[in-house]
Amino acid sequence: MFKTILIGFTLAVSLSACTTLKSQNKHDKPLNLLFINKEQNSFPLQVQRDERLCDDDKAQDQNCPIKFYIDDFKAGDFYINNTTTYYLKPNEYELTVKNCKEECKTFHTKINISEQLPSVNLVLSVDQEGKPFIINKKS
Repeated sequence: MFKTILIGFTLAVSLSACTTLKSQNKHDKPLNLLFINKEQNSFPLQVQRDERLCDDDKAQDQNCPIKFYIDDFKAGDFYINNTTTYYLKPNEYELTVKNCKEECKTFHTKINISEQLPSVNLVLSVDQEGKPFIINKKS
């Protein structure tokens, strides 16, 4: 119950912060982040977006971020070369990336965060057709 209330509150705060946040370049870091506060018994999940652009995007004018979800919660919008660290408690999570241009393209995978796997490094990218995918970069 407390977890649900905390997630709802975090979501509301992050959405309100989006409307007031003004940055010189919105592509410098991921937007709309969740799961970034390190809690007791949580493990790091490092996520970065590579330099591959979607369709006609240019580095200075990107209209196609990869939207990253953890268990159906939107956890961030990633532009090229964005990096952040999420902190997750041991559990199995479904990770989803979406990339909406003319038609919405989606990729799903599952990951198990545990004490045996102290950190995970993921890379978000797009293929030649613009479909997003996740690479689990072994440390």
